Amino acid sequence: MPKLVDQELLSGFHSIMRPKVNCVLDAVEDREIGVGSINGYREVVQRSPNRFDIRFEEQDFESIWGARGSVSDAVPWINIVREVLGEECRPSFSGVVFSRPGAPAQQWHIDSPHETESFCPPHALNVFIALEDISEKAGPPEVAVGSHVITNHLSNGHLNSKHLLYQTSLETSPSHLTKAGEIPKTKKSSMNAGDCLIFDDRILHRGLANQSRKNRWMAYFSYMRPRPNLCRVSDTHFESNTSVFD
Repeated sequence: MPKLVDQELLSGFHSIMRPKVNCVLDAVEDREIGVGSINGYREVVQRSPNRFDIRFEEQDFESIWGARGSVSDAVPWINIVREVLGEECRPSFSGVVFSRPGAPAQQWHIDSPHETESFCPPHALNVFIALEDISEKAGPPEVAVGSHVITNHLSNGHLNSKHLLYQTSLETSPSHLTKAGEIPKTKKSSMNAGDCLIFDDRILHRGLANQSRKNRWMAYFSYMRPRPNLCRVSDTHFESNTSVFD
């Protein structure tokens, strides 16, 4: 969605996010950090080599949106999220993902698995916001169109949730998924600062290689649909209990 976030809100994001990102990364410089959420810290995960995800909390955005944070009526994408997930949707987490020059492409992955054998409406949505212009050379996101329908490991015995979720030695690429014998088409495009990409958590996607000379900056806000047995749903995003500041 082009220019969904205006310059004023972008400036607000930068003023909040940049100092925290720099603080966390300064702390990481002296510590070992592996790839994957279990090998990271509460505050930061290296999603793939030289691609870092720094976590933010709802209170970080009170100066912009007030006490309701990212479900405030002032959030430019919230009506879309409510239409898909319902009026009672909740924020799950948010952050900044940035890749350094030379970062390779991520493996294809989903952000959370299907929860039932039959296909159900989305239980979670992601909103990606380009904080700066992202050229194709800098590595924008790439998605396998319509793949959220066919990433269901509960109905397809050939799929493994671990390999769908994590960067493992057995990548699940679009060629592993078929619907009526057709492999999902992939889509990528450059993004201008303020452009948004909103997608079902179950869609196969990845960040492309950063072949530019600059860091690639992307903010994200994730939302969930309240539902029974939510307490049994595993958190696969920030799994470490160790703080980088300990």
